[in-house]
Amino acid sequence: MSIEALASVSGIDTKQGLTNCMDDEDLYMSIIGMYVEQLAENLPQLAQAHSKQDWIEIGKLAHSIKGASASIGAFEIQAISAVIEKAAKHDEISVITDNFESFTSLLDTTSTALKQTL
Repeated sequence: MSIEALASVSGIDTKQGLTNCMDDEDLYMSIIGMYVEQLAENLPQLAQAHSKQDWIEIGKLAHSIKGASASIGAFEIQAISAVIEKAAKHDEISVITDNFESFTSLLDTTSTALKQTL
């Protein structure tokens, strides 16, 4: 994968991601690979937690995704993760349910696009 290919992925600010990695392209690409692996694990976990209405687990997963997304420059995912996490902390179930489909769809779309650049 190249930084140029990664820059074509919608929603990824590669400039910020590289800055977060002290402009170390190898480190950044390694983190991108780990991020894709994390999303592959998190998406089914989110679906299972949602089906069980386990809002606390959804909040924990959103927290993890939020931090990882910030590190790679995926700010849209970071923002919606923060909304989901906050809603879970405050028992705002309607906020979670209203945003859940767009959240998981964005995760899936981004993960798929990133995989294609690996």
